[in-house]
Amino acid sequence: MSRFLKKGKRKQERGITLIALITTIIVLLILAGITIGAITGSNGIIGQAQSAKEETEISQEKEIIDISTVEAMGKNNRGNLEEEEFQTAVSNHTNGKAEVTDTGEEFEVFFEESNRYYTVDKDGNILDYTDIVIDNSPGDLTKNENGDTIEEGKPLEIWCIEDLVEWSKNYSKYLNKEIALCRNLNFKSKYSYSDSENTNYGDVNNDGKTESLINEMQTGEGFNPIYEFRGEFYGENNLIDNFYVNKSGNAGLFIYVTGNIHDITIKGNITSQTSYAGVFADSGYNTIENVNNYATINGNSAGMIAFCRGKMEVINCNNFGDIEGKSAVGGICGDCFLGQITNCKNEGTIKSSHSANYGVGGICGNIASNTEASFNNCINTGEIIYDGTKGNWYFGGTGGLIGLIRGSVTAKNCVNLGKVTSTSYQGAICGMELHYFDTNEKYEVINSFMLDNVELTTGSISTDESATKFQISEIPDVIEKLNSYIAENNLDKQGWKTWEQGENGYPELKEVE
Repeated sequence: MSRFLKKGKRKQERGITLIALITTIIVLLILAGITIGAITGSNGIIGQAQSAKEETEISQEKEIIDISTVEAMGKNNRGNLEEEEFQTAVSNHTNGKAEVTDTGEEFEVFFEESNRYYTVDKDGNILDYTDIVIDNSPGDLTKNENGDTIEEGKPLEIWCIEDLVEWSKNYSKYLNKEIALCRNLNFKSKYSYSDSENTNYGDVNNDGKTESLINEMQTGEGFNPIYEFRGEFYGENNLIDNFYVNKSGNAGLFIYVTGNIHDITIKGNITSQTSYAGVFADSGYNTIENVNNYATINGNSAGMIAFCRGKMEVINCNNFGDIEGKSAVGGICGDCFLGQITNCKNEGTIKSSHSANYGVGGICGNIASNTEASFNNCINTGEIIYDGTKGNWYFGGTGGLIGLIRGSVTAKNCVNLGKVTSTSYQGAICGMELHYFDTNEKYEVINSFMLDNVELTTGSISTDESATKFQISEIPDVIEKLNSYIAENNLDKQGWKTWEQGENGYPELKEVE
């Protein structure tokens, strides 16, 4: 026994000596004018060392992926990247301590030692990397990822897809709450679930069978939309990827929203077979800002916001996804009763083939009657298509920004660069305007422009000559006129972005740094 006691005492003495040494070093550094923060903070000596170690680690992991993709592609006659061969190559370079998962469009490579995974496309290009986050309280928005209760006055937190499913199932509990999305979520990635194989949630997608949660989210009706929200949602500039909804009724991440939405990006597929389809199916009396949509959307009325109910503000929003619908279709809004759309852009193809279409537009499909709306500082670069058979005489307006206007509408400082294809009424900014409810309603275009080589197709009736045409050589002059209008009217103080010449040579809105 005395032998063990002596050994224990020696360890204790060594520990005290080490602590004393560290304390002495810290005291000497402080006397030399170096603070504790300078030693331990994120920018301090220790923090910088940790950052350098992490950067080296990431560089090494990326190199392993690059080498492995080349080896895997070289081992088959097709020259493409496949899961089994990719896994073999990665395992060889990590002693079996990395896992490859095929998520459909991409691969994920998880490194056990760093607890980090990389998203890799089918050509072997590294798209992103993320640290694994384990949510210790999945399905409980009142707790953070560590399982600790969130302080009163702080937003509730979403850390995994189970949290989104909980919000959807019990939306009435969260109607007026503040909620934050705390990290990127990928519906096809098992790393975005606390337990992707969990079957306790039942038949979420309404296909008549219960499967793993990750399978439920990708088949049948997919995610069940959050029916109503009146609070404040902070996306924190995070991405919801491979989002999937396919319903007979309204479809979207949210159905009815009167709360404010901030800073989120959506990718995936949103489909309604009979009704509204959008990231937000039905929204009004609120503000939606800094939302980017890359999802393909298809429905009756369709848009990033399918139906804008009542006055609202849409600010700094962009659509990059292809959108198709029957009734009213727009890149930002489909069918609208709204206030202002500012600093918004469409790059997607916006299309309708239905004979009863009300309007197809790069920014908005249809502005409904008795409405005052303003489109400020907006741009369309996508192709706008209506190729249906003309129905009633007032159907089928197709415009670079707005399809059909039935109200008082102003387009200020806007640009259309996209081709407009229509078998009916069409125009560079607005396809058609009607004022049969109130003859005092007016449509006004102020300081707006269209590229002279934008096609307004043959066989259709051009109703809008209000935009100023410009040649490619005149782009610097156009940008100067756009920015002068903002400066002269102090609109920068109201949040209007300035314009610049993009890498492709065309005008584009300048991102705020």
